[in-house]
Amino acid sequence: MLAAREFLLIMGMGLVVAGLTAYVIVWMLVAVHLRDHHPDLRKAIGNVLVAPRALAFYLGAGWRAAHDSSLNVLAFPGTFGVWCIVAGIASCLISEILAIVGGTR
Repeated sequence: MLAAREFLLIMGMGLVVAGLTAYVIVWMLVAVHLRDHHPDLRKAIGNVLVAPRALAFYLGAGWRAAHDSSLNVLAFPGTFGVWCIVAGIASCLISEILAIVGGTR
């Protein structure tokens, strides 16, 4: 049980870091693309990198509403990154629950 808990914790932290890296890089590129080509959708992500509406925009793949193949290719890694962040947080939480249930905490 200890090995599973440690694996989930390390995997979760890795997913969070990898997802955050992908999201930060892609957010800037998508923000510029939306500013230049889809100003109405640009308002959907706001001006702050970690704004809840920006994260919701990527979680729900809001960029698909533009029907722009260039934007689809550009924004998909951001959506994947946000889902990696969510999966990583879930993995860390499961690890913590296993620690509490297993009596190692």
